[in-house]
Amino acid sequence: MTLDEEILREATALRDRLLELQHETERTRVDYHHVIRRLQAGGGSLREIADALGLSHQRVHQIVEESAGPPRQMPVPPPAWGPPGRRRGGRRAFERFTRAARAAVALAQEEAQDVFRHDYIGTEHLLLGLLRAEAGGAAHALTALGVTLERARDELTRAVGEGRHVECSRGRRGRQIPFTPRAKRVLEQALREARSRRHGRIGTEHVLLALVGDEEGLAAQMLAELGATPAAVTEQVEQIFAS
Repeated sequence: MTLDEEILREATALRDRLLELQHETERTRVDYHHVIRRLQAGGGSLREIADALGLSHQRVHQIVEESAGPPRQMPVPPPAWGPPGRRRGGRRAFERFTRAARAAVALAQEEAQDVFRHDYIGTEHLLLGLLRAEAGGAAHALTALGVTLERARDELTRAVGEGRHVECSRGRRGRQIPFTPRAKRVLEQALREARSRRHGRIGTEHVLLALVGDEEGLAAQMLAELGATPAAVTEQVEQIFAS
């Protein structure tokens, strides 16, 4: 039996909307916890904060304490970004990534989950993963434009209002966190970038081109703030391809 195409499109749109709302909810929660920690850092007692916000003393203590320790490192499995029902296809596409590109995607999850304590992987985390995958051409292109991992992390911290000490839910570490719909589209576009150039493998350069091609994505906006315009990035990548 075949699926009704119209209903399937509706289901797909609702799934993407749900992920976007989850993304927005996570960022709002991050901001909320950040403000609570600012109240405590400004001299407020845990009891005062709890009473003012209608929270338990234990919950305020948990929010403050969970941000105190350094992020823990963990092995990151290769993620699949395909939509429900097509996950095998997503993994097959991932197998076409170069070793550096696979590392970049895995490092993006590490940046999201262990460094920024986010519960999703967005284009901003993919950018950080590309910078950390130093063997890839994308890192060389970005470095040539003055974009470093430290500057990009600082820009993301500025953009989302929090950085290394964002709270992550207990008991969820080690699981495979989801990509945002925009991040999934970027990875799919990277495949098309490789195909359009008749490249057999998907490299970090293709992912970078896909990132800057999505000018409404946070990664592209971060790069623009750091002085790396889409035209400049594309020129650097084309030079790498030519060499």
